[in-house]
Amino acid sequence: MKSIIQWKHYPLKIEHDGETLIGEIMYWSKDYSVLLKSPIAAQSNNLHMMYMIPARFVTPLDTTPMKNVKDIDVVDESIRKLKQLFEENYYTTD
Repeated sequence: MKSIIQWKHYPLKIEHDGETLIGEIMYWSKDYSVLLKSPIAAQSNNLHMMYMIPARFVTPLDTTPMKNVKDIDVVDESIRKLKQLFEENYYTTD
């Protein structure tokens, strides 16, 4: 069964603890998760916003404002989650 949701992807690339972390934010207006692709693979839990809340998750790719809807930029929080995914998974592997 094909998903009805049109997921968007926003790339992330940062330096952290001497490593280049490559990942992405996978999101749509009411859900998002962070994927760490390199140097290891890991994924955060989805964060969900209730439909009745007049807000949406956005990145710099979302340039069209919506009337009566607050934009919640998820990039800074996603960078924090990317670092956390790396720290929780990289240092626990041998």
